[in-house]
Amino acid sequence: RCDFNLAQSDAIYMKLLERYIAKSVFFSLVMVAFLLIGLQIFILFIQQAQDVGKAGYDIVVAAKYVFLRMPYEVYLFFPIVCLLGALVGLGLLANYSELIVMRASGMSILQISLAVFKIAVVIIFFVTILGETLIPKMAYYAADLKNQALYEGQTLRTRSGVWLRDHNDFVFIEKLSSKEHLGNVVQFHFDAHHQLQFARKMHSVDFDAGKWQATDIEETEFYPTHITSKRLDKMLWSMSISPSLFALSASEPNEMSLLELRQYLSDKKKNHQSASNYEFAYYLRLMQPFASIVMMLLGIPFVFGPLRSSSMGARLLLGSTAGFSFYILNRLFGFGAQVWQFSPAVAVPIPILLF
Repeated sequence: RCDFNLAQSDAIYMKLLERYIAKSVFFSLVMVAFLLIGLQIFILFIQQAQDVGKAGYDIVVAAKYVFLRMPYEVYLFFPIVCLLGALVGLGLLANYSELIVMRASGMSILQISLAVFKIAVVIIFFVTILGETLIPKMAYYAADLKNQALYEGQTLRTRSGVWLRDHNDFVFIEKLSSKEHLGNVVQFHFDAHHQLQFARKMHSVDFDAGKWQATDIEETEFYPTHITSKRLDKMLWSMSISPSLFALSASEPNEMSLLELRQYLSDKKKNHQSASNYEFAYYLRLMQPFASIVMMLLGIPFVFGPLRSSSMGARLLLGSTAGFSFYILNRLFGFGAQVWQFSPAVAVPIPILLF
């Protein structure tokens, strides 16, 4: 009975230590996240400075845009947050010799690593849920807010496409492959008395040599007593719409959830169209939880290895260098996949495996 009680008390003691480690890492991670949020707010405000003052895009709208956009930026850097959070949390325990006491009481490095792993899984689970549900919607609303302010309500973006107005024309664009290539475009032209004069459906519209070129056109003209229809193979589309407008209107990968990105890529493949940047974003987001876990566990060698007697500043400096090296390597492999034409499904996991 004495041996059983001793074993039971040891198990309780180990659980208490695991909770203590988890608590330290969690609060350190939150602190690092808030520091990164402050940095991201500053960077985003600097980026918006060039657009503030244009049309209705004032400082208030810019602040709303930064608030809505900032969670995605933090989510993008979350693996680095995990690394720095683990470094700070474990580093504080090491500085106050608490890790030495834990080791002396029988807690192995593996048990400490498991304690970090458990809190990592819990945090990353909740962050991933937010990152694939709420955060893309916030990024979508941020882009919409900026779009409406810069173009003073002349465009309306919906999940099924983009509506815009150009003088007496109302145009619906179902597919935005790029800012210079539009698919399934419908144009409604009204006269000064708000009477519909003609409706035109264009299979594709391309911006070439400073002009819009439409192909495969169906046009219906409306008269007081009758209507007429005709088909055209090609025509110049006389619209005063700049392609830069569609750079803001097109949905970016950060505005889509994983399921939406997967559906988008599936549609592109069916139409034999390339979308390498979207494919890279898809696999990057798919592997994000694993990258976060790897980066959090990477903080452990910085505490128990040769740096165990180093200062917190030295650990943070080397940890930050490792974290940003991971981020840059991720990007390099992503761009390499596009340049050398190999699958992002292979390129994205390589930095994670290396680290």
